[in-house]
Amino acid sequence: MDVSSKTLIRSIFIIFCLLSFFPHSVNAQAEDQISTKTVVVIGTGKIYKENSARARKEAIENSLVSAVESVALDLIPPESLNQTFQSFNEALYDKTGKFIQGYKVLAEFKIKNAYKVMVEANVSIASLTKLMSNAGIMSGGKSLPKILVLVSEQNLEDTSPKYWWGKKAIFGEIFSINAFIETMRNKGLPVLNHPSIAQNTSIDDGYDKPDLDKKEAIDLGLNLKADIVIVGKTIIDQAQNIMGKDIKSFKGVVFARAIRTDTGDEIATITKSAVTADADETIGARKALSAAGSLAGETLAIQIIDAWQKKDEQTNMIGIVVEGTENLANFEKFIRIISKISGVKNLQIKELKTNETIISVEFKGNAKALADDLMLKSYKLVDINIYEVSKNHMRVELSSY
Repeated sequence: MDVSSKTLIRSIFIIFCLLSFFPHSVNAQAEDQISTKTVVVIGTGKIYKENSARARKEAIENSLVSAVESVALDLIPPESLNQTFQSFNEALYDKTGKFIQGYKVLAEFKIKNAYKVMVEANVSIASLTKLMSNAGIMSGGKSLPKILVLVSEQNLEDTSPKYWWGKKAIFGEIFSINAFIETMRNKGLPVLNHPSIAQNTSIDDGYDKPDLDKKEAIDLGLNLKADIVIVGKTIIDQAQNIMGKDIKSFKGVVFARAIRTDTGDEIATITKSAVTADADETIGARKALSAAGSLAGETLAIQIIDAWQKKDEQTNMIGIVVEGTENLANFEKFIRIISKISGVKNLQIKELKTNETIISVEFKGNAKALADDLMLKSYKLVDINIYEVSKNHMRVELSSY
């Protein structure tokens, strides 16, 4: 059989594979778009004065609350639950009924002075995710971004800004940054521990300055395995005395922006200020800096959470060079694997060569995320060697185990 005949047979086979697995991609898309989750829960109502009807109603209401809380808890990354428990309960308080799309009672019975029901409830995931995002709670089951804060502070008595990443690292007296970090952690965001880094990591002298540019901040963030770096500065202004008294006003201002270390994209930016008044200059300035830091942390946390939850929603066209496609069985497995990955659609052949096929797919995420999924899905099915990955391109080699 000549080369052209082999190529023709391969082409027909590949087209057959694409047609065979395309319906699965459509089904995967449909599954991704499901916005509700069905759960079965049990609720209990107490019977007062033999009023079973009222107890039944209470039992159903309690079961629906449990259903919403159960689905909501599944949406929050486990590592952030301890920090967001209060915010989580405040966000859901007295609102659980809004997230029930429908329910039915599967079983019910009375036992002594209690009424019990088993309920199947449909809970709106989309509405819950939106509520949590508005409340600044990370949801959707996504892993949390590791954050590195590179913000300096200059107080009234400081001749130059203070910062933690230099040779003369300062921690406790940076009031705005301490408040900023505490607020972000309360939102469930994992902020890297500055004292631990300074103690256990050698930071290059080139970073020993209060104002790092974008490239420097990203490089330092990557070195310290951060997903997001926050760069900026905090200053304090002292105004005139209030109404001629000894009490003075102080204004703390935080300028900060958040940058993704993998793409270099600026995902959030804020300027926040807070004004306080005090007869004691030291106390007044400290209060203003802390208040500004808290406000900045609150606002930036919400922006970061919103951006991070949407980071994989954008669909990108990713080109894949697949080597080793002369082995049709392996290539068939590869097509099967990639077609089952969530977020993949519109797989197309771009070019056919003797032992190489160039394909493209639309994917919710970048090539690195797709490569990670491929490695997980292909385990023990086909040996996939991914040896080149850029933002929207990858090169893959197939070989049998």
